Amino acid sequence: MGNLKDRGSSALPPDSEVTRLPERPGAPGADDESTTSTASTATGRTDAPGSATSDLDDATFVLSESRTRQQGPGPLTAGQMFGPRYRIIRLLGMGGMGAVYQAWDGELDVVVALKVIRPEATADRDSTRAVERRFKQELLLARQVTHKNVVRIHDLGEIDGIKYITMSYIDGADLATTLRLEGKLEVPAALRIMRQVASGLAAAHDAGVVHRDLKPANIMIEGDNAVIMDFGIARSASGAPPAATTVILPPGIRRAGPQTSEATMAGTIVGTVAYMAPEQARGEAVDHRADLYALGLIASDMLLGPGVRPQASLAELRSPKRDPPPPLRAFDPAIPEALERVVRRCVEPDASARFQTTAALVAELDRLDDQGELLPIVRRLTPRLVAATALVVIALTAATFYVTRRAVEPVAQPDPVSVVIADFENRTNDPAFDRTLEPMLKLALEGAGFISAFDRTGVRALGGTAPEQLNERAAQEIAVRQGFGVVVSGSLVRDGTGFSVAVKAIQAVTGDVITTTEDRVRTRDEVLPAVTEMAASIRTALGDDTSESAQLFAMDTLSATSLEVVRQYAAATEAWSNGKYDEAFEGFSRAVQMDPNFGMGYQGLAQVSRNLDKPQDAEKYIKEALRHVDGMTERERFRARGFFYRVTGDYPACVKEYGDLIARYAADVAAHNQLALCSTFLRNMPKAVDEMRAVVKIVPQSVILRGNLALYESYSGNFEAGEREARAVREPRVFPVLALAFGQLGQGKVREARDTYQRLAGLGAQGTSYASSGLADLAVYEGRFSEAARMLEQGAAADLADKNPDRAAVKFAAAAYAYLSRGETRAAQAAAEQALTHGRTVNVQFLAARSLVEADRIERGRAVGAGLASQLPAAAQAHAKIIEGLIALKSGALPQAIKALTDGNALLDTWVGHFELGRAYLAAGQFIQADSEFDRCLKRRGEALSLFLDEQPTYGYLPAVYYYQGRVREGLNSAGFAESYRMYLAMRGQSKEDPLAADIRRRTGP
Repeated sequence: MGNLKDRGSSALPPDSEVTRLPERPGAPGADDESTTSTASTATGRTDAPGSATSDLDDATFVLSESRTRQQGPGPLTAGQMFGPRYRIIRLLGMGGMGAVYQAWDGELDVVVALKVIRPEATADRDSTRAVERRFKQELLLARQVTHKNVVRIHDLGEIDGIKYITMSYIDGADLATTLRLEGKLEVPAALRIMRQVASGLAAAHDAGVVHRDLKPANIMIEGDNAVIMDFGIARSASGAPPAATTVILPPGIRRAGPQTSEATMAGTIVGTVAYMAPEQARGEAVDHRADLYALGLIASDMLLGPGVRPQASLAELRSPKRDPPPPLRAFDPAIPEALERVVRRCVEPDASARFQTTAALVAELDRLDDQGELLPIVRRLTPRLVAATALVVIALTAATFYVTRRAVEPVAQPDPVSVVIADFENRTNDPAFDRTLEPMLKLALEGAGFISAFDRTGVRALGGTAPEQLNERAAQEIAVRQGFGVVVSGSLVRDGTGFSVAVKAIQAVTGDVITTTEDRVRTRDEVLPAVTEMAASIRTALGDDTSESAQLFAMDTLSATSLEVVRQYAAATEAWSNGKYDEAFEGFSRAVQMDPNFGMGYQGLAQVSRNLDKPQDAEKYIKEALRHVDGMTERERFRARGFFYRVTGDYPACVKEYGDLIARYAADVAAHNQLALCSTFLRNMPKAVDEMRAVVKIVPQSVILRGNLALYESYSGNFEAGEREARAVREPRVFPVLALAFGQLGQGKVREARDTYQRLAGLGAQGTSYASSGLADLAVYEGRFSEAARMLEQGAAADLADKNPDRAAVKFAAAAYAYLSRGETRAAQAAAEQALTHGRTVNVQFLAARSLVEADRIERGRAVGAGLASQLPAAAQAHAKIIEGLIALKSGALPQAIKALTDGNALLDTWVGHFELGRAYLAAGQFIQADSEFDRCLKRRGEALSLFLDEQPTYGYLPAVYYYQGRVREGLNSAGFAESYRMYLAMRGQSKEDPLAADIRRRTGP
């Protein structure tokens, strides 16, 4: 095949089209693509019906003419009714894939161009899907662009088994015909067409569509208007180049029968050699700059006449030392220099030397007058212009007021549907398909806002268990047990030279079949796109009223990467769901090594890093993921941005992003969960609890989600509910067990909480780490500071040995507080410095800076606080203000301390911010204000369980509130001030090393 391609390339004339096999390599009829654009664009050409059209060179003309004789006049005839809506007027043109007719649209009362797939093109069952996919491709890509210089696509449908597209009928000729008949154009006419085409391309490129086969034959001229046609081989700019073998046929040669090629190339050549950019000829991925190159050559043909400029061969285009075409003025000195410069920049062989955006080209053309000369720059503001501008502003303001005052009725979404996806039955003996198709089917199904889909990894992520063989029956049992509504299963069978794919959806409880869909493809690389397309049928059956074309376009990014990359991604996701975070990290790493543009792989690395308590790595990977959002679905883009805001601490943005996601995808369980999480960070506990309760209604038996609900109930101060929800989780997992300890501790059940923390030590390295922190926190709570510091430093050493510096940093920061509570300032300083050495999160920096300030290392604490103040998120800014306030408090500048702390609380309403503000008011003798702050801390004592609501235990901070409340009420001469002191001593009265307990005894006497 490679030799045929090499021989063919040298024999082809410059204007021959170089085509590839269809999206599914080796599909029958691949050779027909060289004439498909003929039918695609023949919406109003002057060629006689049935004749070969003008966009092909002599070699292809012979091929097209031969086909016309063999294939007849097409499936429809003049005067025929095509369905109840269309009456055929005449045949406009035919190509390898389709025929185009002029037709009367009785519903719209307009003449349209009607393009159909010829029956011959789909006679081979194996090629039908490939042809139909390309047919839809033209509709989906062209429909993204609404512009007067781009053909308008009206509809896609099927009548009597014939697929069709209708588009605007253009009563004119293509530019190729115009140039052949008229020769070169005058500068004003050429410049007008160039401007219009550039304007249309700008709209297409803004929508992410690259034409890839722009040429005079694909530009229709109707009067003074130019319209871009034929998006049949266009691609989304975000899509990866198709991996298929490029096959070039010698002139007049047509393959007989199906052609199969299993070989692939790194890049694929698609387009017409005469207008092809060098990078396109080399089979590299192309972007909008390839279209600008083609437009530059088209402009050259308009200004010089067809056939005047030298035309490069394919081998010359591929040369890495390709020289730019000769200047236009070398052929015609009358061409204006300014216009020549624009054209010359368009046709630079190096894409980086061309206009980098289409908008830049449009702007450059706007600087020319109709003769192609530079316009003089005039800056003038006349009274008439001022008056006109004022009128426009007034009109726009009034219109905006009118529009925004109108009521907009929300679009009703179907009720949420939760789906379990069984493992595909893989009967191909190819392990590449094992547990690879399910995650892609999940993403495709979740394109519908009301669907939440869970494959085996999703079931485990929710805290459920999935058997080794998750067949349809096992999935149905899980669905019934977990409260899911639908089960989707599928099978993949090797069938002769291809593959048969089947997908079925059933009701979970009854087993009744909702829908089934089948497809057959030729190669393994076609299986993934086929499965994502079949999801459209499932979605529709479940109640999605989105059109099939819109669904397919939205799912286009799902099949943009290779099967092997998806396989690595799926295996990593499964490992993640099983808690095998190191294995998951390796799998996601392999996926992005294979495809460095695979954004979801980086997102997986970010999530795993977060699970491994490596927030710095998580931030690094999620930033990389967001560099590749164009390869994600809309839902995944929302999730990636939301996760970024969460990782970086921008919690208001996090809440907004996930809120926007839920507005679009109401049943997204993960979005509700993340929205609740970010709401806790904003201390909006009622919102967090409401979101988690909503999630638990969708998936009532999820271990993870019910565990989260238990945590948030306790953070909100509803400790009984927190304990109840935690006990409802029957499987021992780290966070539900931690939630149980929090619920118990909030109710004063210290002994039970200690037992629960000890249980955590049996739940792996993460459980051991949390157990160490929890037991040490209990020691601080009870005033056993030396023991707490020793436990924390031992735990930090274990974390460092486990290569988890972030966890270690948290323990060092807690140890600094324990030392401070005992009055050991030197040890506190050392522990704080260790925390800063190993951790850079806002939480660690704040706690370390607080300890440094309290331990009289004022300047060092100020420097750390300044680092926090230099960060953008509100959390960092708020905690920087608290450090500023503590420094002022330490130096006796009480008004400044109160102001800084008040400002910090205004930025972020934190428990510790109110605690420190209470201390400042107490020092200033403002007892009433201080009493209010300490009351607030006690009412919100659930937040003291974990100061940063990150599940790191910090309840040891709570007892001091009672000490300072006693001081305040003593200052107010309250008769019951001693009660606050008694509460403190009930917690730490047995301590032999607590300075505050000793101070209380001095104040209250024996």
